[in-house]
Amino acid sequence: MNDLASADANIQAVMLEVISEGISGGVFVYDKNDLIVFASQQLLTLLPVPKSFLTPGTRLRDFLGAVYDGGGRFLTDASGPRRMLSREDWIAEQIATLWKERAESQERRGTDRWVSFTKRRLSSGYGVCVVRDISDHKKREEQWRADMERVQITEEVLDNLPFPITVKDSSLTFVAVNKMAARFLDLPPEAILGHKGSDVHPPQVEQRLDRINRGVLDLGEPQQMSELVIRPDGSQVVIIANKYRIGKPGRYYLVTAMEDITGLVATDEDGEEIKPRMSRGGLIATSLARQERDVPVKAAVAPDTTHLSNRKVLVASSDPRTSAEALEILDDLGFDTSSVSDGEELELFLQLAKEASIAIDLVVVDTLADKACLEIVQRHRIPALAINGVRVKRELAAGVTRQFSQPAANETARDEDAWIASQAGESAGIDILVAEDNEVNQIVFSQILEGLGYRYAIAADGEEAVRLWQERSPRLILMDITLPKLSGFDASVRIRNLETIDNSIPIIGVLPQAFERDRDQCFASGMNEVILKPISPEALEAVFQTFLGISAKQSYA
Repeated sequence: MNDLASADANIQAVMLEVISEGISGGVFVYDKNDLIVFASQQLLTLLPVPKSFLTPGTRLRDFLGAVYDGGGRFLTDASGPRRMLSREDWIAEQIATLWKERAESQERRGTDRWVSFTKRRLSSGYGVCVVRDISDHKKREEQWRADMERVQITEEVLDNLPFPITVKDSSLTFVAVNKMAARFLDLPPEAILGHKGSDVHPPQVEQRLDRINRGVLDLGEPQQMSELVIRPDGSQVVIIANKYRIGKPGRYYLVTAMEDITGLVATDEDGEEIKPRMSRGGLIATSLARQERDVPVKAAVAPDTTHLSNRKVLVASSDPRTSAEALEILDDLGFDTSSVSDGEELELFLQLAKEASIAIDLVVVDTLADKACLEIVQRHRIPALAINGVRVKRELAAGVTRQFSQPAANETARDEDAWIASQAGESAGIDILVAEDNEVNQIVFSQILEGLGYRYAIAADGEEAVRLWQERSPRLILMDITLPKLSGFDASVRIRNLETIDNSIPIIGVLPQAFERDRDQCFASGMNEVILKPISPEALEAVFQTFLGISAKQSYA
């Protein structure tokens, strides 16, 4: 054993066993007379041979015959032909490969097991063969190949769809576009992928789309817009763009699918107005402005709006288009209106109004704008209507009409307890108890619950939440976990300890982030479910349907 010479043959065997364990495989060494010099114990788990055939001095022919007899006749690699050989032919073929200077093969045993053989013949005549189980590697390889096939099929389907589709990641960077989208934007895919909208769209267009896209990503609400688009080549098309959020928390994607409806509409000579070629019932959302499908702007406005005239309403939004839409709706309702673009302007406007003894009846705050606006409105003790800018056309008219149709609630809104009042009297039972210490979030909860038609109360700390639960008998609790005095976890535990089986109440944890430890602690403290901020009307209504089993309107039946 010139190539494996050592002063102690036992050391050689031990070293080879250690090497065998280190590579997670079996090793056998054979000399130029085709006699086994060493065979590691790991071979017993890889090849169907009795332990006696691993003894030094065993002929390779006998060792391979034991493998054959034990059912270890290897099939060739899946890429090659499958052959059935007699015992002697199979042994002769295996010995021939062991005499090659270098040989590697992957052979299949049964239906789900693969073994690899790495063979080397040294210049001294000794040979080494390493045997390893590569079944897991093969399975991953097959899974990867299947995944790649699915991806290729998906890409082929998307590329052959007759309408443009784009996908953006959470940073609003393009990660996928189909052929129709590249053609629509008149750019090659490589000029779109990896770029942001500001690299593709004109600045004024991207400013508007950025706000809408971020709203969809943050809230998860699908949005639909109709647009008259002037393409880079000068042609005009009318499209309906549908935007969706897909994915999981932390890995959200924005999908935009556009449908060309130019053939269904016509424009006047100036191109400023879209007129349908079909009846109004056949074509929905045909305005140049962003508009929700099948929801007329004033659908929720009460017929009699005389009581709204001369009311002063201020709009706070950083988006000029949102402000214009809101002012148009409010003007049609007869309000005296004005607008500001940020918190600094709002503070100045309200201060000047106060000095001039002008009472502002309502401030409409775009929740996608400056968050300080809600805090400023609260500090001046003026009623506020918080509304998502992308839902102005759908919800503003109904929201302000409802606000001014409840004089008792409006008067209460000017008191110190404005943000913890409910739609019912202090002694009446309520539907929802909200435990929330953040004043801005209190306003958002109030607007959503009022819009859904639920009776509610708001507690600013954990101790107050327990007290209001005892006094007001709510049917469900929305519990923020980071409350002063008594945390949401501790408040839930105290409520569970005080309640009986008959009056057990659903408690829904409201989490700022999706940390598993917080979720686990919510359930450990007795909460029934958890939801994540920011809160949307759809998310709350889904929770209420699940745990209350009735709609908002039915809660007053």
